[in-house]
Amino acid sequence: MESVRIRKWVFGLFFSLIPFSCLTHWPLITGLLARIMHWTGLLILAITVPLAIYLHSLFPRKHDRPEDFDRLLTDGPYRYVRHPFYSAFIVMGFGIALLCVSVPGLVAYTLMLPLWKKLAEIEEQELLEYWGDGYRKFMETRGRFFPKLNRTVERAQRDNENL
Repeated sequence: MESVRIRKWVFGLFFSLIPFSCLTHWPLITGLLARIMHWTGLLILAITVPLAIYLHSLFPRKHDRPEDFDRLLTDGPYRYVRHPFYSAFIVMGFGIALLCVSVPGLVAYTLMLPLWKKLAEIEEQELLEYWGDGYRKFMETRGRFFPKLNRTVERAQRDNENL
């Protein structure tokens, strides 16, 4: 499975950027802006780290391949997006860079976005091969990393009609 190799590489890069972000503190940003960045980063991490831990707890002990799962995950955070675990790490990267007030860190985590996209595309191809039409329908109703706006609006309209 190609996704296993790429996933290890992407996560390795992600974790190697943590010290990079911390060591490239941007000294030109001081005062109120630096404090806002720092506290915003701390808030982001306070949300995304527990979220990533929770999402990882939904996976079976061994979870490198689609066949390691006894069912397609479609509930919990998967009701809204196809890759909430990756979404948490994408946002977490920006939180780390903000916490460290690191403009180079923000740039580095931004440059990682195409890698997350490529990893998700490869993984989705493997999921399509294994789960077939079930996953295809799942893809049509959920965004890759963030909820589809039209689905959110439709749900809100349904909820309002049920009031």
